[in-house]
Amino acid sequence: MTRRLTSPCTTDAGGICPPRTTKQFRSLEAIVQDYIDRRRDTAKSELEYFGGQKNLSDAIRVAALAITCNGKRHPHQRRIPGLLLEHYRRGLMRKRRALNSCKNFHELMAISQSVADKIWKHSELTVYDTAHRVGAHLKRHPDRVYMHAGTRDGTRALGLRPRFPYVFPRELPSAFRRLKPYEIEDCLCIYKGTLKKLPRPNQ
Repeated sequence: MTRRLTSPCTTDAGGICPPRTTKQFRSLEAIVQDYIDRRRDTAKSELEYFGGQKNLSDAIRVAALAITCNGKRHPHQRRIPGLLLEHYRRGLMRKRRALNSCKNFHELMAISQSVADKIWKHSELTVYDTAHRVGAHLKRHPDRVYMHAGTRDGTRALGLRPRFPYVFPRELPSAFRRLKPYEIEDCLCIYKGTLKKLPRPNQ
C-alpha cells in the first residue's frame, strides 16, 4: 500500500515540501492519484495550521515569516534572509485592515505582491505562499492556479504557455478536476519533472 503522509510536522529533514518523486507514471491520471494518495493530507494539515491561528496578526506573522507548526522555517523560504521576511511581515501588518477586507484570494495576492515589490525581486513563490497561508485564516481560497517557477515548469510540460500569471483549472487537462486549485499548484510543482516525460495530452 502507498504510505500516506498525514502531518506536516512529522516529515523528515526535507521539510514540508516533499522531495521530487522518482516513481514512474504512465498517465496524468496516475500522477493525480499519487498526489491524492501521498500528498493531499499533508497539504491539508499545513493549511489547517496556518488557518487556525488565533487572530489575523498571528496569521500574518507565521505566514510572512514562514514558520511551520514545528517552529522551523518552511523550505520554500529557507534561503531568504530573515530580515527580509521580517520587513515583509511588517509591511503586511500595516495592510492588515485591507487584507481583512479582501473579498477573494486574488485581492489577497495583489496586496501581498504590492508589499513584496518594495522589498525584493523574484518573489512569486513567497507571495503566493504567504497569501495562501493568510487566506486559510480568512477563508479566502484560490480559484485559479498561480504561476511561479515550479508551476510554470509543470504547466509548460503540459504544452501550455499561460498569457497571465495564472491559469484557471478549466484550462488544464480534465484529470486535474479531482483537485482543488491549490492542490493543482502543488501537484504541478512536485511532479513537474515527471510531467515532462509524459506524452502531451490530446487537446
